[in-house]
Amino acid sequence: MKQLRLLAATVLLSLPLASFAKPATSGAKSSSRDLSQEALLVELTGKDLSKESDIGLYAEMVSAYQNNDEIAFKSRLQSLLSRYPQSSYADNALFVAGRMAVDNGNYAEAIKYFAQIEKQYPRSNKVAAAKFAKAMTYKKMNLPEFSRKALLEVRSRYPGSPESFRADAELKILK
Repeated sequence: MKQLRLLAATVLLSLPLASFAKPATSGAKSSSRDLSQEALLVELTGKDLSKESDIGLYAEMVSAYQNNDEIAFKSRLQSLLSRYPQSSYADNALFVAGRMAVDNGNYAEAIKYFAQIEKQYPRSNKVAAAKFAKAMTYKKMNLPEFSRKALLEVRSRYPGSPESFRADAELKILK
């Protein structure tokens, strides 16, 4: 069962890359290849992700996060961000991806996810939390100067937010 999941995740992760890597030779041949890939995906996972809504993908991501199933999580994240980039769940999905990366000790990847929230969704309600999480990730990486800089930015840009109060407490610890 675990090998089947790994195979399904590999197929899921390679689908978008495969469609860009090979130029379409003819319309009929290309569409039949896409259909066969979709059929294989449905057969392996039991679900047709092309018909999945952003809410459904996000719910599956949260479930994969709770089960610490990184492969399923990343495939759902990729589907959500590529098919629904303006979804109200996109920023939350990136935040959860950053949290999962931190939990698994992949700090560089976590920093990238948190920075992506700041860059792509600057008006999101998750920006302050992402900036604070980024500061805490720097702290875990033993980079106190980067952590201090991010905490000071949280405190100055988001005064009165829960993250600014947490940033104040962390700044006192860092001194």
